[in-house]
Amino acid sequence: MKNDPKTSNPFRRVTYISPIDEIIDNAFQQSQAIRRTRIKKRISREQKLSFLEKDRINTLTDELTRKIDSIINLFPWVEDIHPFYQELCNLVGSVDKIKKVLGRLKGMSNQLREIEREQLQKLNDTNHPIVMASIRKETGGRYVSLVKKARGDVKYLIRIVKKLKSVPDFNTILPTIVIAGAPNVGKSSLVRCISSGSPEVGEYPFTTKQIVFGHANFGLTLVQIVDTPGLLDRPFDERSLIELQSIASIKHISDVIVYMFDYSKKAELSAKEQNNLLEDISNEFSDNPTIRVLNKVDLLTDEQIKEAKAEFKTEYHVSTMEGKGLEELVEALKTMVLTMLKTKEKFKDVAKLSISEEFLLQEEEDFSYDI
Repeated sequence: MKNDPKTSNPFRRVTYISPIDEIIDNAFQQSQAIRRTRIKKRISREQKLSFLEKDRINTLTDELTRKIDSIINLFPWVEDIHPFYQELCNLVGSVDKIKKVLGRLKGMSNQLREIEREQLQKLNDTNHPIVMASIRKETGGRYVSLVKKARGDVKYLIRIVKKLKSVPDFNTILPTIVIAGAPNVGKSSLVRCISSGSPEVGEYPFTTKQIVFGHANFGLTLVQIVDTPGLLDRPFDERSLIELQSIASIKHISDVIVYMFDYSKKAELSAKEQNNLLEDISNEFSDNPTIRVLNKVDLLTDEQIKEAKAEFKTEYHVSTMEGKGLEELVEALKTMVLTMLKTKEKFKDVAKLSISEEFLLQEEEDFSYDI
């Protein structure tokens, strides 16, 4: 069954890419396994040898082109996938290079067929067994020389797929909440705390970084909650190109930013640095509403909480360690998501049903049936 490109990682369907040496070895094994078959017609020994050599060349060509074409067909066509996954391609490699590699492989497959036609014509022009064998060997040598040129290209695709297959299946049509903030402010803890039921939380290797994500049931829809450890930990002007690309990729699926502050003695960044970081993030994610959250209130006095509120202009004050204030935060997120579902064009495919306003946010009434 094919994965829905809107709801799954398109690189997951790439089951296995054979290295070039393996492709060559298997193709030659299949070709050499061809033996003379019994032919009902009375034909000469030379004709039988001609049939045999043609079969070997056909089999060799078929096996090589089949494997090369399978790589092309398995690999997602990068122009058709969601911009989020295109950005990930650029993070671990290059979309342009992937397209060029796939194009070269397609050209190689076509070139193998051209060589096959040339060599089969040569077989048709001779009846000498030794010449026939030499034509078949020549064909194999030309194939090997040509196909080995793709060794680096195929290794490149294998590396790309290996990295991208581990990225979680982000559903690009569901609302997504991105948790941002300085290191060790409790971002991953918040993902775990507000994921409903048995949290579906996974840590996925992403170059030298990790993406932690979970799902929360907000009633009318599931919501994806994403933490980006190591990606939003310092001012943007100090970031590498890879970090900027990874932030841009998250930008394609984020709808709400929850920015977390830490005012405790254990804070990694000063209050000024945390505010500067928020300003950078707000500029990068300018189209997304941002909720300011103060975490670790269990480590603060009432006076310190008051100071932090004035310093950070925070709206919600929580403790992921003790579970304080989380219900109020979740309710605010639910209200925000519900509004987005009804107003943003992006979510038109989340639910095909048209929900009447009279059924939304209404208090339940007690009633009974008269029998």
